[in-house]
Amino acid sequence: MLFRSHLPVLTRLSICSGVVDDSRSLSLSLGIFPKLTVFKINGVKELEELSISILEGDLTSLCELDLSNNPNLETIELPPLVLGFCVISGCSKLRSLALTHSSVEKLRIFKCPELMVKREILPSKLCELAIGHSKQLTPQVEWGLQSQTSLTKLAINGGCEDMELFPKECLLPSSLTSLKIMDLPNLKSLDNGGVSTTHLSSIVRDH
Repeated sequence: MLFRSHLPVLTRLSICSGVVDDSRSLSLSLGIFPKLTVFKINGVKELEELSISILEGDLTSLCELDLSNNPNLETIELPPLVLGFCVISGCSKLRSLALTHSSVEKLRIFKCPELMVKREILPSKLCELAIGHSKQLTPQVEWGLQSQTSLTKLAINGGCEDMELFPKECLLPSSLTSLKIMDLPNLKSLDNGGVSTTHLSSIVRDH
């Protein structure tokens, strides 16, 4: 499916609970939606590939991206974006996601068991990161979290089945003020050597 119509006043676009077409892919240029602020794709069962693009010189107002419960979505291609909020959830076959050239304030990734985070996946200017019930998403030094100097909140809820000790040394940035760790039954202890408690105002651990 390819959007072609120019819709200069559209501010919200939701694609929900349907099918795209026989190609099982969706291509979208933000240039045709210059005032679009919220874009959601929820429950599109046949969608396998999503490509969002923006041409040089095009205006974009997009600040919220929600991709939830698309069980066959495998790849997401995004241009450099400046987002306030991005959630990717319930995409059980998702393997490829790149946000490195984007700026995202709040990022949430849940129930994406095949997705593996590499350093190049994380956006810049990240303030809040929440991950959960995604078995491949175990925070590693290679993610570059320590260099995320705007990161103040980190939440981990489920997944990380092999994690017994958290966090490793030099894993988290000193800017972190809130750390929540939930539903990690194999976690034995928190390592004070891997997190500075000087700036942390909230630590929540709940099995």
